[in-house]
Amino acid sequence: MAGNTNHSNLSFQTTEISNLKAEFDGSCRIIKDLGEYTHVVTLQPSGQDIVYKFQMTGSYPQTKPNIIIRCPVLTTDELTELEKAMDIDILGTPMIQAMLLKAEQYIDRNELDINSKRKTGNGKHENTGRKNKERRRKRKEKQEEEEVKDEKKASMKTAEDVIKRIQWDSNLPQDEFVVGYIDRFLGIQEKYFTSFSWEDIASVDYSVLAVPKHRIEYFKYKDVKVWDKPRRIDNVFGSTGSKTTIYDVIANYEKCQDDTLDKSNTNGEDARYDDNSDEDSDDGITVTVGGGAMGFQCDDESDDEMKSSGFEEDICDDGFDRYWRNKLRPNYFLAFRVQNPDVVQTTEGIQDIIMDHEPHFESCCIPLHCLHVTLCTLGLDTPEQVAHCVEVLSRLKPELISMAPKDKPLVFKGLDQFFNRALYAKVKCSDEMFEFVDHLKLCLKNEGIEIRDNHDFVPHMTIVKVTRPVGHSTGKKYIPPWVYSHKGEVDFGEEVFNNIHLCHMSHERREDGFYATPTSLSF
Repeated sequence: MAGNTNHSNLSFQTTEISNLKAEFDGSCRIIKDLGEYTHVVTLQPSGQDIVYKFQMTGSYPQTKPNIIIRCPVLTTDELTELEKAMDIDILGTPMIQAMLLKAEQYIDRNELDINSKRKTGNGKHENTGRKNKERRRKRKEKQEEEEVKDEKKASMKTAEDVIKRIQWDSNLPQDEFVVGYIDRFLGIQEKYFTSFSWEDIASVDYSVLAVPKHRIEYFKYKDVKVWDKPRRIDNVFGSTGSKTTIYDVIANYEKCQDDTLDKSNTNGEDARYDDNSDEDSDDGITVTVGGGAMGFQCDDESDDEMKSSGFEEDICDDGFDRYWRNKLRPNYFLAFRVQNPDVVQTTEGIQDIIMDHEPHFESCCIPLHCLHVTLCTLGLDTPEQVAHCVEVLSRLKPELISMAPKDKPLVFKGLDQFFNRALYAKVKCSDEMFEFVDHLKLCLKNEGIEIRDNHDFVPHMTIVKVTRPVGHSTGKKYIPPWVYSHKGEVDFGEEVFNNIHLCHMSHERREDGFYATPTSLSF
């Protein structure tokens, strides 16, 4: 009976999808059998700058599809309300059409401007998000007016004030501040201040990390909260009566660190705080695939190993006990190897520019035969787990080859940095590439292989990373932006996505200089 029901559901889904294809001709994309979902339907109504993604399970239409909405001109709150408005109670019917109708009604009722860019009468392009920006501005002004009316409490400096202070106060190290914010799916999240784009959120694209200011809950200096909205703590400006400023916090923090160091040396336990050890108290950043955090700190991993793996640094989530971080960090990663001579040659030229101005960074340049784009990081702690991963990748090879977007090359263009300690080439990918990585990670999880990054795929290729030993020995932990800023839009070239390598994070290398690879897939 269950099998018949499932067959009936799939038949229903096929019919509804055919109708959607006919209605959204050219703007409807379908993916079949993506993990737990039988169909993933992506739609973009004509003339609108909004994308709806519906994920159907085998029980649809007896259960509702999962909905994901992307629209750069709407705020997170507006997207949340739109998603709520699309909820329906009628099961067993073509729900997607009904949900889209509810979305259209909600957008019209609230006068949301989501039209694509259009021309005004004089032929110039008009910013279609202008009305939304104006509405958000008025809402912010109203909120600020209400805060001013509250005379019972001292006026507290806003998140916007803290952001500007960190940005423009040259005495504050931006890369040592952490932002705690509310993710509407994951709850409270933390990322380094320098991981965000602080431009108007409506003007940034999906590859940039941005957050509405009202979702910011707190700021930390390293692991100390210095501004906390719910608890009305302001130790950045001292606006709520604490009379403590950020300079006081930093001075007290450094004094405590020095006292701890002196105590450990007295007890003969100075190894953890030695400059040559793996711990670096002013680092505390995680191995990552890009702009997102993995949720643990890599204090105990040697910097040479970090350099050899080519992994970047990003934020630290101090919610984990120090002794467990060692068990949680990745030791293998899946990567696309970059070998296009044009990309390699341009990368070498960028490295030469860095070394011309800062020759002590020579050992920080990623070897040209190790250039790669990381897809995800893994935890394979035993030989049996490594062998299992090799077997799974071999078994999945036909499926991965069929799904890989080989007809849409990766475009390497432009430079960016992680808080001026890691310089990388930006990589532009198709939507299919992002879906491929999501599918790959889902398949590995289903096979019991531990994925040790819990964030979205942000493609990039590392060029230079300042290591701890170099930073300590030279006193220069940052790559001066003026050295490479004039090459910000450099065009490296393109490369077809045609390989996946399972790489070991170690000093071991193959004969051709690339990482030790228990297995590789060529498309």
